[in-house]
Amino acid sequence: MGNPYATKGPSQFWRTAVADLSPEEVSPIPHKTFLIGAEDRIATAGSCFAQHVSRYIEAIPSVHFLQTETSPADQPAFSARYGNIYTVAQLLQLLMEATGQVSLPPLFLPRPDGRFVDAYRPTTYAEGFASPEDVALERRAHLDAVRRVFTDCTVFVFTLGLIEGWTTPDGEFVLPIHPGVATDDPQASAARFHRYSYEEVKADLEAFLDELRKINPGARVILTVSPVPLTATYTDEHVLSATIYSKSVLRAVCGAIESSVENAFYFPSYEIISGSFNGGRYYESNKRSVSEEGVAHVMRVFKATYFNSSSERAAPATPVKSSITDRSYAGKVVCDEEKYGTNIGF
Repeated sequence: MGNPYATKGPSQFWRTAVADLSPEEVSPIPHKTFLIGAEDRIATAGSCFAQHVSRYIEAIPSVHFLQTETSPADQPAFSARYGNIYTVAQLLQLLMEATGQVSLPPLFLPRPDGRFVDAYRPTTYAEGFASPEDVALERRAHLDAVRRVFTDCTVFVFTLGLIEGWTTPDGEFVLPIHPGVATDDPQASAARFHRYSYEEVKADLEAFLDELRKINPGARVILTVSPVPLTATYTDEHVLSATIYSKSVLRAVCGAIESSVENAFYFPSYEIISGSFNGGRYYESNKRSVSEEGVAHVMRVFKATYFNSSSERAAPATPVKSSITDRSYAGKVVCDEEKYGTNIGF
């Protein structure tokens, strides 16, 4: 048969697709894709990097960014006010709760200032709540908004962030972060650490997609992996090793899901930011926060992929400021897990 690679194009060879190009010219357009139209309703969720995705999608002209619950102007916007969703297990639990298939036990934690927080959204409301009843009332309204995100979207973009997480003491329900970040109540110390395996992440993502298909058969799901390294690991591993393992699991799961699920699509934001081809230029000086230049590169390729904007592929990767002027947070990414380090002096 001769050389089997002879039929492959330039994008399949490292020299022509990466080495011979300047960093801003590298454009890894996925092989499996679709086009987003003006009639589509795009919803977003995920880890802190997903905030960048939301910000840029919200700013694209003629794109319907679906929001069923708005956030204050000083906070990043998701499609509902669920804050960062770091694990697939948390995403699945939220869908099951919003559709009435799971009932989470109330977990109202008092703060030192006398206010209360919802342990399932401990940092979403900085002002807290006056009473447990207020927490419950707000959560019911929130779940209705979340249900409409899942039923009304035609495109759902989810950024997978972590495999390390926390659960209730019995291990049955998922918590977004350790509640001790938001309160020093004794209940918080009883949270259980869990590191999700490849098999668990894959099973949770398959279950989520199955449940989403039941209530929204035509929805297409774009999966991305956050390029943001772990700020801390609860394992005994070095944080660098824990980061590489975590991202490897998430990336492998996305690849397996994309190849087996018709309406699931992987987009390589992780590769664009963390790839060696850019010499680390897409990270800030802390080697963790993604620079605006890097985000602009990711979103330029995103638009070229899903909006058929071929002219975007050759455009320079200069920083692009958000056109959203009513948000005083000005694109600053809020990563709740950063408090794991700052609360103990690191």
